[in-house]
Amino acid sequence: MPDPAAHLPFFYGSISRAEAEEHLKLAGMADGLFLLRQCLRSLGGYVLSLVHDVRFHHFPIERQLNGTYAIAGGKAHCGPAELCEFYSRDPDGLPCNLRKPCNRPSGLEPQPGVFDSLRDGMVRDYVRQTWKLEGEALEQAIISQAPQVEKLIATTAHERMPWYHSNLTREEAERKLYSGSQTDGKFLLGLVGLNLGSWVRPQCAVGSEGCACAHE
Repeated sequence: MPDPAAHLPFFYGSISRAEAEEHLKLAGMADGLFLLRQCLRSLGGYVLSLVHDVRFHHFPIERQLNGTYAIAGGKAHCGPAELCEFYSRDPDGLPCNLRKPCNRPSGLEPQPGVFDSLRDGMVRDYVRQTWKLEGEALEQAIISQAPQVEKLIATTAHERMPWYHSNLTREEAERKLYSGSQTDGKFLLGLVGLNLGSWVRPQCAVGSEGCACAHE
């Protein structure tokens, strides 16, 4: 399933806040300069990065259960393109309206996200197994049910990732981090067995960047 924002020239895909700010700097930092990027924390969401008064502002855009998109406290729109079009006419709570898109440089494609292929596979598997569909009926159900299914699987997608370990103690996590190569940024994420629903972030002596995984 293509990203609904993939056709937008100012959509950069899965880039970090720092990378977004660097693109905006290179584009001149004019008031109203903006770009759209994939949210790294919310499956199916985006972040609107905007310049105003030589400062960066970042506004998460969440996809609602009904498939619409909205900035927190703002109006819902049927897609990311429509949302950006609206805010180009009316700031509606933003520091200024969207005046100039920071388009991707020639030859630069949107950066794919770590969950993109995983998300598509999980949606397909869930719809197939839940409704026992195949062929054209499966494809039509995927299109119509994708927003709701993606919300449902968003809380479990990490369990399919190789860096996730369930029921891991701090000591076991540290042994795994210290085994093999000890490169900066080596990390893992594990579920605390005695405190269901919370996460453990092991202290990583081989490098801190990349070790911040989630809430403790």
